[in-house]
Amino acid sequence: MFSFTQIAGKVGQTIRVEGFVSAVRIQGKMAFVVLESGAEKIQCVGSGPVREKAKVLMVHGYAAVEGEVVKSSQAPGGVEIQISLIELVSASIPWPIAEKSDIGVKLEWPVARFRERREALGQIAQSQLEFHMMAHLQAQGFIALHSPKLMGAPSESGAEVFEVKYFGEKAYLAQSPQFYKQMAIAAGFAKIYESAPVFRAEPSFSSRHATEFVSFDVELEGVRSEHELIVLECAMIREAMRKTIHAMGDELSSSFPKATVAGAEKVITFAQAQEILGVRGDESLSAEEERRLGGIMAEQGHELVAIAQVPWAQRPFYHMKETADGRMLTRSFELLYRGVEITTGAVREHRYAILMEQLVEKGLSGKGMEFYLESFQLGCPPHGGFGLGLARLSMLFLGLPGIKEASFIPRGPGRLIP
Repeated sequence: MFSFTQIAGKVGQTIRVEGFVSAVRIQGKMAFVVLESGAEKIQCVGSGPVREKAKVLMVHGYAAVEGEVVKSSQAPGGVEIQISLIELVSASIPWPIAEKSDIGVKLEWPVARFRERREALGQIAQSQLEFHMMAHLQAQGFIALHSPKLMGAPSESGAEVFEVKYFGEKAYLAQSPQFYKQMAIAAGFAKIYESAPVFRAEPSFSSRHATEFVSFDVELEGVRSEHELIVLECAMIREAMRKTIHAMGDELSSSFPKATVAGAEKVITFAQAQEILGVRGDESLSAEEERRLGGIMAEQGHELVAIAQVPWAQRPFYHMKETADGRMLTRSFELLYRGVEITTGAVREHRYAILMEQLVEKGLSGKGMEFYLESFQLGCPPHGGFGLGLARLSMLFLGLPGIKEASFIPRGPGRLIP
């Protein structure tokens, strides 16, 4: 059996192809059947007994055709198959969704949803972004590691954690690979990344949040400033965007005209962001304030906006502290893309004594984290890293309205099936 792309080179040969039935048209004594596979289509033509069999084919079913390949200027790809045998391999029920159906309806029927080419393209673009980010890092000497997702203690402070039974003990689904990627640096893996699911028990119904999502995490040694991380991440993102657009060509641009390469990033401090927005205090910017800031920066030509020197009050105990203008800050950053946060990153505190002081300062005991904390007693290089939400990045890159539209089968409050 041949793929559709090979058929044009098989003129005069008898071949067998299979695909989903895209269209069936009976015209006089002839039957026209169009099979599709991804973006490719092949027209198949027959008469007599073939015509009668074609009449019972249902669009969206899966069929097989055998016949001779002939040239046809009016057929997709310039060739068609003169059918000698046609077989319905698998029938379809009446189609449960329409192209314009609400996303809530489409989520109930993921198989039908992704038969729509535009929906499938969204996942293909996300795959391309992930692949090219990995390739960018691999070219710079990074290696991929995979950390456990079942943990004996929460991987981040706070209550946003899923608890599960584990042979009579309590276990937790990992909220982040944070502890493990820092341990990898302490173990001598100088540059690592991981692309894997993480879990957040956030009862949020916003368009930006999910309870399970793929986090693209990066960690490397020798980092002493958050600006080094910002440069690394933004270069990685831009290259992935550029190569995704090149690989997918006109099909991507026609379906997702907002899919363009982000320009040079704008780096500002948290204090400068507050000044621009007219707000004060050490609290995190709200989603609305991030959108406003993104809009202001977009008018200046910056879709990527990095906010550096984030206050210590907002940050976990393992971020490195610094003092500036009388404020206790961190060597950390948030990266906004088109007005939405996609990344948190920081230089980590690698000195055991100071790390333990910061743990106590945050009101934590360290119980359940001993394996992580003790790693720093073995010596650890200065290091830093970041975590990037893959679906959120692709959502914004493609101009989709929410995280559900950018996910294959999303998970959120009340959504465990399918």
